Amino acid sequence: MQPTIDLTAPAVAVLGDATRVTGLARQLPAAWRVLHTPGIEYVQAGELVLLVGPDVAAVRRTHRRMPAGCVLAVLVDQDANAATIADVLQAGADVCVRAGSTTILASHLVACHRRRTRPPSPPVEDERATLLTGADRLARAVTR
Repeated sequence: MQPTIDLTAPAVAVLGDATRVTGLARQLPAAWRVLHTPGIEYVQAGELVLLVGPDVAAVRRTHRRMPAGCVLAVLVDQDANAATIADVLQAGADVCVRAGSTTILASHLVACHRRRTRPPSPPVEDERATLLTGADRLARAVTR
């Protein structure tokens, strides 16, 4: 039986150096909780997991061990290059944020939570089938 996930009072489980996200709780909505967690084994189903300053292997390990319904956010160094961010996302992170602003980090966490609580979007028709290519448009314009 899967545990019930309460999406009305989100929790952010911080794994890693919590001093790098000081003030995060003040940037999140009042009902949210920020928990400084010693390891992934303490994370509960449905929590947003914030991994602070990991290497790519740690992201991969954390992603594999996360409980059901969790979202993985990774905070990388402020000067992290695009290749590092791509590697972190490929390793399983749902979002990767450069360090520097807890306001921006909080915004990403809220967006992650919002995406998992809204109903799924209806299927979209294949727009490519209905759009004319540039050559088709040109051919139609010339024949008019």
